[in-house]
Amino acid sequence: MEPLADHPGRPSVVAVVGSPRVAGNTSYLVDVALDELVRAGLAVEKIMLSEYRVLPCEGHDDCEDLPVCPLDDDAGAILERMYAADGLILATPVYYEDVSGQMKVFIDRNCFNNYHEVWLQARSVGLIAVAESTGVDEAVDSLRRFVALSSDKKVKPLSVTGLAYRAGDAAGNGPLIAAVRDMARTMAAALRPEVVRD
Repeated sequence: MEPLADHPGRPSVVAVVGSPRVAGNTSYLVDVALDELVRAGLAVEKIMLSEYRVLPCEGHDDCEDLPVCPLDDDAGAILERMYAADGLILATPVYYEDVSGQMKVFIDRNCFNNYHEVWLQARSVGLIAVAESTGVDEAVDSLRRFVALSSDKKVKPLSVTGLAYRAGDAAGNGPLIAAVRDMARTMAAALRPEVVRD
Protein backbone atom coordinates (compact mmCIF):
# COMPACT_ATOMS: atom_id res chain seq x y z
CA MET A 1 0.00 0.00 0.00
CA GLU A 2 1.20 3.51 -0.76
CA PRO A 3 1.83 5.91 2.16
CA LEU A 4 -1.14 8.10 3.01
CA ALA A 5 1.03 11.17 2.48
CA ASP A 6 1.12 10.30 -1.23
CA HIS A 7 -2.61 11.06 -1.47
CA PRO A 8 -3.28 14.50 0.02
CA GLY A 9 -6.89 15.62 -0.02
CA ARG A 10 -8.32 12.11 -0.29
CA PRO A 11 -10.17 10.54 2.67
CA SER A 12 -7.87 8.10 4.42
CA VAL A 13 -8.53 4.78 6.13
CA VAL A 14 -6.02 3.08 8.41
CA ALA A 15 -6.42 -0.63 9.11
CA VAL A 16 -4.83 -2.02 12.26
CA VAL A 17 -4.51 -5.81 12.16
CA GLY A 18 -3.90 -7.78 15.35
CA SER A 19 -2.93 -11.06 13.71
CA PRO A 20 0.52 -12.61 14.03
CA ARG A 21 0.02 -14.11 10.55
CA VAL A 22 0.85 -11.70 7.76
CA ALA A 23 -0.95 -13.94 5.25
CA GLY A 24 -3.63 -15.28 7.60
CA ASN A 25 -7.43 -15.16 7.28
CA THR A 26 -7.81 -11.86 9.14
CA SER A 27 -5.13 -10.16 7.06
CA TYR A 28 -6.72 -11.49 3.87
CA LEU A 29 -10.13 -10.04 4.77
CA VAL A 30 -8.55 -6.67 5.55
CA ASP A 31 -6.94 -6.71 2.11
CA VAL A 32 -10.38 -7.35 0.59
CA ALA A 33 -11.78 -4.33 2.45
CA LEU A 34 -8.85 -2.08 1.53
CA ASP A 35 -9.07 -3.10 -2.12
CA GLU A 36 -12.71 -2.01 -2.14
CA LEU A 37 -11.83 1.31 -0.49
CA VAL A 38 -9.05 2.00 -3.01
CA ARG A 39 -11.48 1.31 -5.87
CA ALA A 40 -13.75 3.93 -4.30
CA GLY A 41 -10.92 6.47 -4.42
CA LEU A 42 -9.80 6.44 -0.79
CA ALA A 43 -6.21 6.38 0.47
CA VAL A 44 -5.47 3.39 2.69
CA GLU A 45 -2.75 2.08 4.96
CA LYS A 46 -2.48 -1.38 6.53
CA ILE A 47 -0.61 -1.80 9.80
CA MET A 48 0.23 -5.36 10.88
CA LEU A 49 0.96 -5.04 14.59
CA SER A 50 3.15 -8.16 14.49
CA GLU A 51 5.59 -6.30 12.24
CA TYR A 52 6.15 -3.54 14.79
CA ARG A 53 7.53 -3.27 18.29
CA VAL A 54 4.61 -2.46 20.59
CA LEU A 55 5.44 -2.84 24.27
CA PRO A 56 2.79 -3.53 26.92
CA CYS A 57 1.52 -0.54 28.90
CA GLU A 58 3.39 -0.24 32.21
CA GLY A 59 0.58 1.58 34.01
CA HIS A 60 2.56 4.68 34.99
CA ASP A 61 0.73 6.39 37.87
CA ASP A 62 1.60 9.81 36.45
CA CYS A 63 0.58 9.01 32.86
CA GLU A 64 -1.71 12.04 32.62
CA ASP A 65 1.15 14.34 33.66
CA LEU A 66 3.75 13.01 31.23
CA PRO A 67 4.36 15.02 28.03
CA VAL A 68 5.00 11.83 26.02
CA CYS A 69 4.70 8.13 26.71
CA PRO A 70 8.07 7.00 28.12
CA LEU A 71 7.98 3.65 26.31
CA ASP A 72 10.41 3.71 23.38
CA ASP A 73 8.76 1.65 20.65
CA ASP A 74 6.63 1.95 17.50
CA ALA A 75 3.27 2.51 19.22
CA GLY A 76 3.44 6.32 19.15
CA ALA A 77 3.91 6.48 15.39
CA ILE A 78 1.12 3.96 14.79
CA LEU A 79 -1.25 5.85 17.08
CA GLU A 80 -0.46 9.15 15.37
CA ARG A 81 -1.40 7.75 11.96
CA MET A 82 -4.46 5.95 13.26
CA TYR A 83 -5.88 8.89 15.21
CA ALA A 84 -5.53 11.25 12.24
CA ALA A 85 -7.33 8.97 9.76
CA ASP A 86 -10.83 9.70 8.44
CA GLY A 87 -11.73 6.01 8.69
CA LEU A 88 -10.51 3.10 10.76
CA ILE A 89 -10.59 -0.67 10.43
CA LEU A 90 -9.70 -2.82 13.41
CA ALA A 91 -9.26 -6.52 12.70
CA THR A 92 -8.38 -9.44 14.93
CA PRO A 93 -8.40 -13.20 14.99
CA VAL A 94 -10.10 -14.64 18.06
CA TYR A 95 -7.73 -16.19 20.58
CA TYR A 96 -9.20 -17.66 23.75
CA GLU A 97 -12.63 -16.10 23.19
CA ASP A 98 -11.47 -12.50 22.65
CA VAL A 99 -9.08 -10.28 20.70
CA SER A 100 -5.54 -11.48 20.05
CA GLY A 101 -2.73 -10.64 22.44
CA GLN A 102 -1.23 -8.25 19.90
CA MET A 103 -4.48 -6.32 19.66
CA LYS A 104 -5.01 -6.22 23.44
CA VAL A 105 -1.51 -4.86 24.05
CA PHE A 106 -2.13 -2.20 21.40
CA ILE A 107 -5.51 -1.26 22.88
CA ASP A 108 -3.89 -0.77 26.27
CA ARG A 109 -1.34 1.60 24.75
CA ASN A 110 -4.18 4.00 23.88
CA CYS A 111 -4.42 4.87 27.57
CA PHE A 112 -1.97 7.75 27.11
CA ASN A 113 -4.17 9.39 24.46
CA ASN A 114 -7.26 8.89 26.60
CA TYR A 115 -5.62 10.56 29.62
CA HIS A 116 -4.57 13.47 27.39
CA GLU A 117 -7.97 13.74 25.67
CA VAL A 118 -6.62 12.94 22.22
CA TRP A 119 -9.51 11.45 20.24
CA LEU A 120 -9.92 9.40 17.10
CA GLN A 121 -10.89 11.52 14.10
CA ALA A 122 -12.48 8.56 12.30
CA ARG A 123 -15.95 9.26 10.94
CA SER A 124 -16.45 5.65 9.90
CA VAL A 125 -15.17 2.51 11.62
CA GLY A 126 -15.20 -1.12 10.52
CA LEU A 127 -14.49 -4.11 12.74
CA ILE A 128 -13.47 -7.59 11.56
CA ALA A 129 -13.18 -10.65 13.81
CA VAL A 130 -12.40 -14.17 12.63
CA ALA A 131 -12.67 -17.25 14.84
CA GLU A 132 -12.21 -20.99 14.52
CA SER A 133 -15.54 -21.62 16.24
CA THR A 134 -16.62 -19.18 18.99
CA GLY A 135 -15.68 -15.82 20.50
CA VAL A 136 -16.38 -13.41 17.64
CA ASP A 137 -19.07 -11.57 19.63
CA GLU A 138 -16.72 -11.07 22.57
CA ALA A 139 -13.92 -9.85 20.30
CA VAL A 140 -16.18 -7.37 18.48
CA ASP A 141 -17.53 -6.12 21.83
CA SER A 142 -13.95 -5.44 22.98
CA LEU A 143 -13.22 -3.50 19.79
CA ARG A 144 -16.48 -1.53 20.10
CA ARG A 145 -15.63 -0.54 23.69
CA PHE A 146 -12.20 0.58 22.53
CA VAL A 147 -13.68 2.80 19.82
CA ALA A 148 -16.18 4.31 22.28
CA LEU A 149 -13.46 5.07 24.84
CA SER A 150 -11.20 6.57 22.19
CA SER A 151 -13.77 8.87 20.56
CA ASP A 152 -15.31 12.14 21.72
CA LYS A 153 -18.25 11.75 19.35
CA LYS A 154 -20.77 9.04 18.57
CA VAL A 155 -19.35 6.58 16.07
CA LYS A 156 -21.34 3.43 15.38
CA PRO A 157 -18.88 0.82 14.08
CA LEU A 158 -19.83 -1.58 11.32
CA SER A 159 -18.75 -5.15 11.93
CA VAL A 160 -18.17 -8.38 10.06
CA THR A 161 -17.50 -11.69 11.79
CA GLY A 162 -16.80 -15.10 10.37
CA LEU A 163 -15.38 -18.55 10.94
CA ALA A 164 -12.16 -19.87 9.45
CA TYR A 165 -10.78 -23.15 10.75
CA ARG A 166 -7.52 -23.24 8.82
CA ALA A 167 -5.27 -20.72 7.07
CA GLY A 168 -6.76 -19.90 3.67
CA ASP A 169 -10.36 -20.73 4.62
CA ALA A 170 -11.50 -17.10 4.39
CA ALA A 171 -10.41 -16.87 0.76
CA GLY A 172 -12.93 -19.58 -0.11
CA ASN A 173 -15.81 -18.14 1.89
CA GLY A 174 -17.88 -16.19 -0.63
CA PRO A 175 -20.50 -14.86 1.80
CA LEU A 176 -17.81 -13.63 4.21
CA ILE A 177 -15.90 -11.88 1.43
CA ALA A 178 -19.15 -10.29 0.21
CA ALA A 179 -19.92 -9.05 3.73
CA VAL A 180 -16.46 -7.45 4.03
CA ARG A 181 -16.82 -5.78 0.63
CA ASP A 182 -20.24 -4.45 1.61
CA MET A 183 -18.83 -3.04 4.86
CA ALA A 184 -16.05 -1.31 2.91
CA ARG A 185 -18.53 0.16 0.43
CA THR A 186 -20.61 1.50 3.30
CA MET A 187 -17.50 3.09 4.82
CA ALA A 188 -16.55 4.60 1.47
CA ALA A 189 -20.02 6.08 1.03
CA ALA A 190 -19.81 7.62 4.51
CA LEU A 191 -16.38 9.11 3.83
CA ARG A 192 -17.09 10.10 0.23
CA PRO A 193 -20.81 10.84 -0.11
CA GLU A 194 -20.51 11.03 -3.90
CA VAL A 195 -19.62 7.32 -3.99
CA VAL A 196 -22.57 5.43 -5.48
CA ARG A 197 -23.07 1.97 -4.02
CA ASP A 198 -23.93 -0.94 -6.32
